[in-house]
Amino acid sequence: MNPRSLCAIALTLALPALGQTEPQLEPLVPPSLPPIAPLTPSRPLKTLGVLVLGALADETAVRVGDGIRAAAKLAPGVKEALVLDAPHPCADKACWVTAGVARSVDQVVVATYTARTLKVRLVDVKARKVVREANRPDVSSDGAEATAWAEALVCKLLVPAGCTGEAVVQGGEGIALQLDGTPLAAGEKRRVPVGVHVLRVKEGSRESVRPLPVLVEGTPVVTIAAPEVASAKPPPASVVPIAPLVPPVTPPSAAPAAAVEAVPAAPSPSRGWTRPAGYATVGVAVVAAGVGAYFGAKSRSDLNDAESAYRANGNAYTPAGLDKLRSGNSAGHTANALFIASAVLAAAGAALTFAF
Repeated sequence: MNPRSLCAIALTLALPALGQTEPQLEPLVPPSLPPIAPLTPSRPLKTLGVLVLGALADETAVRVGDGIRAAAKLAPGVKEALVLDAPHPCADKACWVTAGVARSVDQVVVATYTARTLKVRLVDVKARKVVREANRPDVSSDGAEATAWAEALVCKLLVPAGCTGEAVVQGGEGIALQLDGTPLAAGEKRRVPVGVHVLRVKEGSRESVRPLPVLVEGTPVVTIAAPEVASAKPPPASVVPIAPLVPPVTPPSAAPAAAVEAVPAAPSPSRGWTRPAGYATVGVAVVAAGVGAYFGAKSRSDLNDAESAYRANGNAYTPAGLDKLRSGNSAGHTANALFIASAVLAAAGAALTFAF
């Protein structure tokens, strides 16, 4: 078959296919139907009001309120957090709801401090009821600690992911730091949950434990400096000594020797009491040192118990743990005072015994 015949056959077969048009597809959703709503509707933004009530100083209450507002702004769905005004006293739901209605807020965060217990309630203004609440016992009235615990409770109620803050501690030379049992370098910036944490400070054989408040924002930098030991140094050669205000008195010239032999002076009375007094003073120093050693051992034991209870309770103090913490710090201060008194008494006893 010649090539012209092949081309004619191929063209005959292709013409029907070229003449066909592609059919239009029908839309899956008719255009007359309304658009489909999203499966998860957008949550309307809420406005919160903040009330701080109870036995706190005015300055501390303002600081706690600012901390609660900073923590509340981290909550999903919260547009704004406002400070509310309320009469004193304002201790029931009716008063809280009235304060919220006055500022047109959706919910009110009420923080109450009474008998060292901090309680935070979330009040729904429209429903006129408390929808959530949390409390923390044995909270200090210190501004930083009260603010840290208030922020922690607000985050527990409003922020499912939790809130963190930045802890920074500056330590002097020779000081070892631990934050919640983990070594902390001086000047290190560490993100930890908001609240009050345990800071252990060790310098040589001395050791102390103190609370470290951590806030959502504006956590103050803590500085711990080693005690400066004064050393007596001679003045530099360039310093010119200042003339005395009172001129020195010139002693009178010696009188001429008398012809008659002077009567010898009477011997000074014996000081036989100094040696027994020195022995007694040294004995008291030994007793003070022994009592100081006892309080030192008690301090270390109480501080270790407090830290163990803190870890066992999920990095949070229990009332018993806080009592142990205070007892340990108090015993440590007493031990230091007794050791100093023992050293002073020992020096005085040695002076009475050997110098006189």
